[in-house]
Amino acid sequence: MPSIPSDRPGSELVELDVSSGDDLPSAIQSELGDGVQVYIPPGEYTGSHSDLDFQADDATIYGDPAGVSIDCDMDSNATMDTSGTLRIENIDVLGKKPEEQVKIDVDLSGGRLEWVNFNFPDGTANPTDAYVARCDSGTGEQLVENCYYGPHGNSAFYYSERDTEEMPVTFRGCAFHNCAGPIRAGGVTVEDCIYLADGTVPNFKEEGSGSEDRGTPRMFKFEGGGETVIENCDALVTEDAGPADGPCLDWGGDATDSNTIEVSNSRFGNFAGREIFDTASAPGGVAGDSSLSNVSVVSDQLFSGDEIPGDITDGDEPRTDIESRRWNPLEGSTGGSDDGGETFGLPSSFDVVTGSEATAPKTDYTVWTPVKNPEPPEPVTDGGDTGNGSGGPSELVVRASPDNPDANCDVSVTADGEIQFGEEAEEGTDTIVQNDDGTFTATSVEMNPDAVDSYLVAGAITAVSITDGYDATLTLDGEELALDEFDGGDSGGASELVLRASPDNPDTNCDATVTADGPIEFGDEAEPGTDTIVENDDGTFTATSVEMNPDAVDSYQVSGTITEFVVTDGYEVSVTLDGDAVSIGELVGDGEDTSTGGGETSGGKDGDNANGGNSGGNSGNGGAGDADSASPKVLVIDSSATPEEAIEYEFSVTGKLSRDTERSVAANEALTEGLTADSIDGGRAVGAVADGRDAFRFTGKVQSLSLSGAGVVEVHDE
Repeated sequence: MPSIPSDRPGSELVELDVSSGDDLPSAIQSELGDGVQVYIPPGEYTGSHSDLDFQADDATIYGDPAGVSIDCDMDSNATMDTSGTLRIENIDVLGKKPEEQVKIDVDLSGGRLEWVNFNFPDGTANPTDAYVARCDSGTGEQLVENCYYGPHGNSAFYYSERDTEEMPVTFRGCAFHNCAGPIRAGGVTVEDCIYLADGTVPNFKEEGSGSEDRGTPRMFKFEGGGETVIENCDALVTEDAGPADGPCLDWGGDATDSNTIEVSNSRFGNFAGREIFDTASAPGGVAGDSSLSNVSVVSDQLFSGDEIPGDITDGDEPRTDIESRRWNPLEGSTGGSDDGGETFGLPSSFDVVTGSEATAPKTDYTVWTPVKNPEPPEPVTDGGDTGNGSGGPSELVVRASPDNPDANCDVSVTADGEIQFGEEAEEGTDTIVQNDDGTFTATSVEMNPDAVDSYLVAGAITAVSITDGYDATLTLDGEELALDEFDGGDSGGASELVLRASPDNPDTNCDATVTADGPIEFGDEAEPGTDTIVENDDGTFTATSVEMNPDAVDSYQVSGTITEFVVTDGYEVSVTLDGDAVSIGELVGDGEDTSTGGGETSGGKDGDNANGGNSGGNSGNGGAGDADSASPKVLVIDSSATPEEAIEYEFSVTGKLSRDTERSVAANEALTEGLTADSIDGGRAVGAVADGRDAFRFTGKVQSLSLSGAGVVEVHDE
């Protein structure tokens, strides 16, 4: 029978008779009792329980270090309760857990609960309000040691309501990766832990919530009271973290005047535009009662409010060796030079240096992806202008100029025949897409200066696009292409779309979203680390400028017709297309300004071709469409997306205006009582609508439009 280390609680060893795929929690539940050591053989298990109840004194649940995982849904009725010691060790809980799951209620009865190498590597779904454990009552103590937690919404450990004197908690040797405040508590000890936010942090509320709920990266949010000790810890928030920004250590609004921290021998960095210590919300005097000792900070902002006294240096960078914390412990291993020969979790062959003596890992590396030789396209036999004239594809070689300033150089090539990767392309990062019109577009992404990519092209090249401010040479079967031949109106080149946030916007909570029926790429003024471009299921592309500062500028290269433009309600963004200022209505196709001043806008119609579309053979550089201003149209203000909220509106048109009673739907008139009464005065209309639609017929163009709340405005032909 396998053995469990002798220092683990319990004396009666029981080996579970389970194999991969079995219901592990039920098997544990059937054997667990006071004084029992439950051994779990290696395997990948399942389980789903609504009343999971692990209650045992002086017992151990021990997974074999070779690997025990469980894909288990656990809801808020799962509990951990003991008056002795209960240790849970070496278990990975797999899968992104959705809302209202993975909630373990801790209610000790004077005992001790130990979580060791108890990991949630996959984090939670997005959005989610789940957490690993909640503790708001009971007495005893807890140890959370050598645990790893992946991208997690809200708080992994919600411990702010417990009695800090009656239940001390220690986090030791843990790793938190892209979590939204994994520890939410006061009066805890945090030793040798690492927090790294270098990617997306899951939201924990539905879209439309305040910015503070939008996936905020932070290591610790202090709530409740008590004195917290942070020793030999590292927290790093990179510029790629988000979508919201956040501090490393944060006093929440529920912190009390006894909530203080003592930080020593720790390293911090925050490159997402926020401070290290958010003390602005701290109760008066708390920051002054806290202390810093041998704290290294490698970014600029330190405090949002009162300063914490102590020793701050510009020294060691935070450790980022977060994945190493996921190793299973190897019992009895030795090694290292600074820990007396005991190195928990590492084999003896490793020479380990930890803490302030450790050297920060190198991060400026390039990922190399091997490329499989592509199968050549079918030979061309019709004698057309395709391939290299010999019946096979032409070799296109793209070389970035050695004089380019950095690696932000993208080169796109479109051809009327198939394109495949050549020997010099990087299939893992570069892309080839087939467009709706049957053409193919290959894009070399983020080319380093003097970098080379190659493709096999079975067709005539019709368009070439190079990021502004960068140079590249292209050769086809050894002959250099004259790039100026692709600058004309029929080149299919992308339009430059420039977005500028109004300098009068109140803060940075302004998002602008653009959708087009062709590819969108980052322009010179975009911020790829925070702004996003996604390809939607219907083949369209959506670019989002995230949290624009007042007067901030972003730019994109857009190939295709722009079909939708959305700006956060209460904020303004101006737009230029290929250097010409355009209204939002012109941008999406009708010539009418369908902007809500925020909220949402309607999409353009097929054939409007606001930015050239596909009608003139130019997929990007055309002008605005010329709609017939005399033709009758319909404007609809729809509030059904927010049924409990009334919307007041005002708009004006240049032509005739009348109510469309057949299309109007008054669903909740009680909510509009006392608000602006519906009326029309010439070309101007005002009114209110709740959980319904107000519709109007008009000629001419929409001159102005404003809404008091979140609604959708649609403009289309009669």
